Amino acid sequence: MVNTAKILLVQLYSNGDCLYATPVARQIKQDYPGCHLTWAIVPFCRNIIAHNPYVDDVMEVQITKNDAPAFKRFKKQIELQQKQGKFDHVFITHNSGNNQEYYDGCIRSSILRAYKRPVTVPVTPVLQLTKEEIQASEAFANEHQLGSYKHVVLFEFAPQSGQLNITKEISVNIAEAIIQKPGTAVILSSANKVAHDNPAIIDGSSLTLRETAALTHHCTMLLGCSSGITWITTTNAAKLLPMVQVLNANVPWVNPVSRDFERFQLPVEKVIELLDFDHVKIVDCVMSALDDFGLARDRYNQAIPLHFKATRHIVYQLLCSLEFGAIMRHVKVNREVYGNRFDFYKELLLGILTFPVTFLKNTVRKHLFR
Repeated sequence: MVNTAKILLVQLYSNGDCLYATPVARQIKQDYPGCHLTWAIVPFCRNIIAHNPYVDDVMEVQITKNDAPAFKRFKKQIELQQKQGKFDHVFITHNSGNNQEYYDGCIRSSILRAYKRPVTVPVTPVLQLTKEEIQASEAFANEHQLGSYKHVVLFEFAPQSGQLNITKEISVNIAEAIIQKPGTAVILSSANKVAHDNPAIIDGSSLTLRETAALTHHCTMLLGCSSGITWITTTNAAKLLPMVQVLNANVPWVNPVSRDFERFQLPVEKVIELLDFDHVKIVDCVMSALDDFGLARDRYNQAIPLHFKATRHIVYQLLCSLEFGAIMRHVKVNREVYGNRFDFYKELLLGILTFPVTFLKNTVRKHLFR
C-alpha cells in the first residue's frame, strides 16, 4: 500500500554529516513508500542535498552551529507542527541535544543510529550531480591539463571539521615539495584562493564542493583531513581515491577515516593516517605512496588512539538539560561497541564531577558577555 506520510528529516549541518545522512533519506523512502520527505538543513549546506532523488522538499533553518538553546527551540517548533498535522513523522539525526548520546567515536554510525530503525540500504552517501557540474569539472581538468600528469593529488587544506589546524602557507610549501616528483600536480582545494606561478600547483577554489566530487575522476590521490572534501570523495558521484589523512587525534570529536571505513566494511587498506603534523614526514609519505601505496602504508600509517574525550562534553550538555536517560543510553551505546572500558567510565565520571564548576563558569561568562 502506498504511504502518503509527511515526513521531516532534521540534519542541519555540516556538509560531511549531511552526506552521512543521505542514506537515512533513502531508507525513509524505502520504509515509507510514497511518502513526502522534507529535509531541514541550514542554508550553507543546502547544496549538498540538491537534486537528491530521495528528498522532495527542503526546509531552511537559520541556526548557528553549536547553538544548543536555538536547536532546542527549533525542536519545540517541530513538535508543535507535528501536533498540528504538518508532519506525520519527524526523524532527527542531527548530532546535537539528546542525539549526542549516540556518539561512539564515529560520526556516521552516530547519525545512522539516531534514525532508531534498521538501515538496510547502502550507506554510501548519495550525491546527485547535474550535467553542468560535471561539465565544469571537465573544463577545469582540460584547462589545467590534468591528463598530462601521471599523479594528480587533491589536497584538502582548509578543513571545517576542526581535526587539523593548517595554514595556507604551510599547505603551499607541502605542495611545492610534492610537485618535485616528476609528472605530479597538486590541486589546493578549499574556498581560499591560492595564486602560484607554477602551473603544477593548481587553485581549486573556483570549483564548488559538488564539482570537486566530479573532479576526483581526474585525480589519483587525496591528501585530506577528514573534512567535507574527504567525505565527498566517498559518495556515489565521486571516485574513491587512495588517501593520506593528516589528523589531530586529540580533539574531542575525532572522526578518523580508518575507524569509519572499518565500521562499514570499506577498503581501509587504501587509507594512510598520520598523527604527527610534520612537514617533511607528510611530503615523504605522499611521495612514497605515489610510488607504492601499500609499502608507504606499512611504513607511515599510525594507528588512531581510541579515546572518549567527547563523553565529558556530552555528559555536560545532557546534564544541562537534565537528560539522565540520554546519559545512560550513551553508556549503553559505547558499552555495546567497545565493552566495559576504564577510560570511558573515567571520562563519564569526570563529566559528572566537573559539571557544577563548568556550569558556573559558563553561566558567569554568559552574563559578562551580555
